Amino acid sequence: MSTKPPIADGSWSEPPSPASTETPPVYPYNNITQTESGHTFEMDDTPARERIRLNHRSGTFIEMHPNGDEVHKVYGDGYEITIKDKNVQINGTCNITINGDSNIHVLGNKNERIDGDYNMEVRGNMTQRCRGTEGIKLLSDYDMSITSNPDFGGSLFINCGAEIILSGDLMINGQLVADQIDSRGRLNSGPLSGVYAGVLGFVSPGGLTVGFPVNVAVPGVVTAPNAKFGTMTAVLMTDVINKTLHNFHIHNSPKGPTSTPLLKMI
Repeated sequence: MSTKPPIADGSWSEPPSPASTETPPVYPYNNITQTESGHTFEMDDTPARERIRLNHRSGTFIEMHPNGDEVHKVYGDGYEITIKDKNVQINGTCNITINGDSNIHVLGNKNERIDGDYNMEVRGNMTQRCRGTEGIKLLSDYDMSITSNPDFGGSLFINCGAEIILSGDLMINGQLVADQIDSRGRLNSGPLSGVYAGVLGFVSPGGLTVGFPVNVAVPGVVTAPNAKFGTMTAVLMTDVINKTLHNFHIHNSPKGPTSTPLLKMI
């Protein structure tokens, strides 16, 4: 096994041959067999530089180094075909450098297990597509974070043909902008923020109910026994103060004061 430490960024280089012009094989330790076309087979017993090399005339070779390293270099296309199963075990770091494209076609299932962290960096665009009926499932035993360029104002787009269903609470630290917000329960606002309805205020053709859930909204009526309002305009407002003022007020006239209203506010 090689004792060379792996490089942090995953880069690597081909180790030089123990036999070179500076360190040539020593006679008579190197035994060479050479064919007429130029193929060679070397078994080198030079002390401290023992090696075996099978060399094709094209340049493709297999060489075994004194420390047990093996270099297999192909000066052309390489093909490796296994008819049955294949098992690979690497008791160290595996570095793969591809100077072109990479295509992997799995006709069955693909399963990966990583006992440590999984880090992936894509310096171009990334597209994932799932054609299965169950779609894509992302599971996390703890928190899950999705970040879209927070330094330069990146947006996150989610498009679906039906609904976006959240099983938990939705907390928004920024602004929520929507064409329409429907609530199947209540619409709550924090104690310091309140509810702001814009320039047109709250518009409800069927009336507006404020207060306890038992209140009934009547067209044109706001029922608010426990609510506080600033300046507001209403056709008929029912509360303790306005009901008292309406039921017991009188008007002065040239013939004397009028009676209280005949139609009492209930």
